[in-house]
Order: sequence, then structure tokens, then C-alpha cells
Amino acid sequence: MSKLIEKGCEIINKPWHPDKPTSKGATAFHEAVANSSWIKDIMHELAVIADPRIKSGDVIVDFGAGTGTSAQLLLKYLQKKIRMWLVDNSPSWLGKAYEILSDPPNVECFILERRGDKYAALFEVVGQDVVDHVISANTVHLIPDINETFCDISVALKKGGDFIFQTGNFVREGKPDGALMIDDTIEYVHDIALDIVRKDPKFRSYSKNIEDRVKTEAAQRRLVFPKPRHIKSYLNALESAGLECASIRYLPVKVTYSDWLNFLRVRRLQAGILPEIGGKEPNPEIEKGRDELITMSALKLFKELKMNNPLADDKSFTVECAYVSAMKS
Repeated sequence: MSKLIEKGCEIINKPWHPDKPTSKGATAFHEAVANSSWIKDIMHELAVIADPRIKSGDVIVDFGAGTGTSAQLLLKYLQKKIRMWLVDNSPSWLGKAYEILSDPPNVECFILERRGDKYAALFEVVGQDVVDHVISANTVHLIPDINETFCDISVALKKGGDFIFQTGNFVREGKPDGALMIDDTIEYVHDIALDIVRKDPKFRSYSKNIEDRVKTEAAQRRLVFPKPRHIKSYLNALESAGLECASIRYLPVKVTYSDWLNFLRVRRLQAGILPEIGGKEPNPEIEKGRDELITMSALKLFKELKMNNPLADDKSFTVECAYVSAMKS
């Protein structure tokens, strides 16, 4: 059990433990991401930024810990005796994180449980004014209401505590020509796949009412891959939450075509990449067809990037990541 302090009163909050085996989807996602070079580059930079602020014994929340890849790399790169709390709203994904990180005595898992039409706030799960640092990678772009969530994070932080996050899905002026967003690649693959469905006789069976299905499945696509926000939206949300932005750093990250194809072929993600084919629960035959379509589309995209993108080469393309550091004033 974790003994947490909330406004001077001791409370007890039980860390979360999975009650079922790790799902195949969570394992597939974890393996596709953890084995890639791009996540290691992203997390190394995040650790470099956070390290000077972290002291031995500090409590760090990995917000949106997912399947545990970010926490695993932070523990490796920081090399300090810290307490790490993994927080996520998906029991199936956090189950994988528990599987790979349950042995270290300084790591605990917490679930943001669903309550009606929203999830529990961070401070409701771990307490108020108890966290030294909140670190989040590849997560903030998925949050529907960043103003409310950033406020929840601020309440959980101690005075002077840090909120440091990274995202590869954001809009800004001055982005280098050829630097992509993660969302760009998903949009391109989606559009190329639909074009193949419309023109290739092999996939003619999927073309019936395809335009109607594009409209019907738009919400599902945006649930898995939300429309990117401008970087100013994040800065405004920090200010509203009483978090003072200390720095913004932009970093180009190389993503190899092979690593990205492995990511795009995670079956659970394909329901968001191309939901028009099979929806959330396709039968095995349609699921196989959707995977083939996404693979074909990705390979076509990579070929176009090699020829036309100034920041791509024969092995990789480039995404731009933003690293934002803020402090509770």
C-alpha cells in the first residue's frame, strides 16, 4: 500500500493489480513500440530534460503509462533511486506494464477508473500535493479536455513540482519542411488505402457504400487518432492550471520504415487507422484484408517519402517532437 498525504491528512490508496492475463493486443502494441529505435530516442531526450530536476527519493508519475515502455526507459536512463507511479485509464494496457515492471519495489500502478462520462482525476487517485514530477510521453494529444486534465495534474503536484510532456502530434508555425506529425502518416495511409479499395479489383468487395462508411467511422478514427492541436493550446492549458511553462524544445526524430510498419500492423490500432473496413470487430478474413491494405498503403507512402520528402532517406522519415517543461508556481 502507498501512504499518501492529502492536505496534511494521511490517507491510504491501494495500488492497482491486474485481475486477468495480459491481452494479446497490449502485448503486440508493446512489442512494436518497445523494439523501435524512435521510442528510445524520444525517451532519452525526455530523461535528459527531466534529470536535472529529479532528486533521489522523488515521486514520479508516468501519466498515460500505457504498456510500460516509457517507464521502463525512464528507469533505465535516469539511473536514480526514485519512486515511480504508473497511471493509465486502460486496465488491459496497464496490465502489460505491471507484467514487465512489477518486480522493482519502487514501482506501483494506478488506474484512472471510468466514472460516468469521464475518468477519475489524477489527484483523486494518488492524492493532492504529493507528486514531485509528472512525466508524460505520447499521451497528451489523446486527452479530450487538456484544460481539466492539466488542472488535475497541478493539484496532484507539490508546489515547485514539474510537469514535463512530449508529443509528436501538434501544429506550429516554423516547422521544418518535411517534418511530419504522427497523425500525418496515419492520414496518408488511410487515404491511400481507400484509394486502393476504390480502384483495385482485388478489394472490390470492400468498396460498397465506402463513402458512407467514411462518414460513419469518422468519430472512431478521431477517437484513436485525434485531430492535432496547436502547441499554443497546450501552453494556454498550462497557464490556466497554474503551471508556468519553463521551456519548449523541438527535436527531429528519425523513424525507420520497418519500425513504423510494425507499429501500423498492430491489429488493435488498425481499427482506428482504417475502421471503414471491418469496424471494431472484423471477422478473421476481413481483418486479414485490412492488414494487407494498410501494409500496401504504408509501403506506397514510404516510397513517396523517399522520392519527395526532404527529410526522408532510404531507411527513415522524420517526425518533429515537442518537449514542454512546466512548474507548479
